Amino acid sequence: MIADATVTIAQPMAGSDVMGSAVTVRLRVTGVSIVPAGDLTPLSGHHHLYLDADLTAAGEPVPSVPGSIVHMGDASSEFTFEDVGPGEHRLIAVVANGVHMPLQPWVIDTVTFTVR
Repeated sequence: MIADATVTIAQPMAGSDVMGSAVTVRLRVTGVSIVPAGDLTPLSGHHHLYLDADLTAAGEPVPSVPGSIVHMGDASSEFTFEDVGPGEHRLIAVVANGVHMPLQPWVIDTVTFTVR
């Protein structure tokens, strides 16, 4: 059941310091299968990452904005942002279906971290 699904940003951990401008994100999910974009299998979806970007409005597909909103449509659970500037950053992970619509209820996690 989607209501029991969760996504967790395993890396970077909330409140952590990241050394250098490459930020590797690792995600874990429960209650939903991660499949490639375009796959509309029930109880499945793929990851999207928002780096220092606000969520898309409910009922809208997740856009793709280079360096800010990333579609992980290859069913991966790891992505590296390059050239992230120093300072505090907010990262949001959202699981969306095969046509990039966020699962309902939302399957989402948010962390803040600092690049040093």
